[in-house]
Amino acid sequence: MSERSFKARGLVLRTRNLGEADRLVTMLTFEEGKFEAVAKGARKIKSKLAAGIDLFTFGNFNFHQGKTWPIVTGQDPIERFNRFREDPDLFPYGLYLNELTDKLISGCEKCDAICNLLLASWRALDGGLDKNLLCRAYELKLADLAGYHPHLHSCAGCGSPSSTFFSPRQGGLLCSKCCGADVINVSEGALALARHLLKSSIEKLTLLRPLPGQLEELATINTAFYAHHLDLGEIKSRRLLLT
Repeated sequence: MSERSFKARGLVLRTRNLGEADRLVTMLTFEEGKFEAVAKGARKIKSKLAAGIDLFTFGNFNFHQGKTWPIVTGQDPIERFNRFREDPDLFPYGLYLNELTDKLISGCEKCDAICNLLLASWRALDGGLDKNLLCRAYELKLADLAGYHPHLHSCAGCGSPSSTFFSPRQGGLLCSKCCGADVINVSEGALALARHLLKSSIEKLTLLRPLPGQLEELATINTAFYAHHLDLGEIKSRRLLLT
């Protein structure tokens, strides 16, 4: 963001009030990574910026680099996922995807793959994909893209393929000989589902029909993995999910 003015395609992760009439917007963009920008006057009734910087909006944005934050000077929404804000059953899940991404991604590094993952997940959530299945897939894929890939194919200690104990501390599976007291027993079905979620696109998840118990197992190991390896602090929206 060295230029005084620049353009970016972005997704609105978070907004908050700033001063009497402005909004501070957290953007995840294809060209510039994640950053905060000010939408001046966006809380005024006649603001031309207001609709384009709403939460869950994907669009083209123009910016001018200010002294503290970039300033939004123009917007052209491509997709607006208004239903997330209007549907109390969807809103917590959309918020969770955003908050997890916001917590994990820092700085202005380009993150095209993560932008595409979040956009595909917004579309899937809007399209009726099972909400808990989507969250489990997103947790695994986001960690993988950020460089934190859980070891799910063999024992992280000795390489044995017969491993059904997950160690949050080791970040992967352990066999019965290598495991200690701090492990989570995982069924073969849940492990197979986790591996499938990692390699399949979000768009193809509509074909899956996992058992509720398998999703609960993945929620347990994903939460433990994030807590031990990513140090994100409290994810407030997680408490709103119907897991």
